[in-house]
Amino acid sequence: MQGCFIWLLLLAGGVFVLLTLLRWFEQTAEAVDNGWWNKLLLLVCMPFAVWLFPGRVATGRPIPVPHHEPVRGFGTVKAKVEVRSPNEEPDVTDIPTARLASPPPGTPAEFLGMPVIPPKKKPMAVDPDKLAKLKQKMREQGMLPPGE
Repeated sequence: MQGCFIWLLLLAGGVFVLLTLLRWFEQTAEAVDNGWWNKLLLLVCMPFAVWLFPGRVATGRPIPVPHHEPVRGFGTVKAKVEVRSPNEEPDVTDIPTARLASPPPGTPAEFLGMPVIPPKKKPMAVDPDKLAKLKQKMREQGMLPPGE
């Protein structure tokens, strides 16, 4: 029990010394930059005095997390279905549509509206002369057997 406690104390002390060294280098550099020679003398004579001065480097998140805002949807979807008899198809009088929000100002014109998908290109026709030349060249280079 006692041996485990001593190791934990040594570990905590080591972390404390490492943090003190990090702060010491930061604050001595700041003291030299600003010409605070009395602070520099104090830090050189008593390194653990770094804990008396506020650190310049902030830990954690420098900007607070913004407050949560719920997701804004595109409105409600409504559909009216009227069935006249069990044998008839349902008559949809109101097509379900979503009200779209206006785009933010400065949106380029190519991003407004539905995207335009170009039509598929027709496959190119194979030229038999070029195919014969390619096969001959491949045979010369040893890529195809002579009979093929």
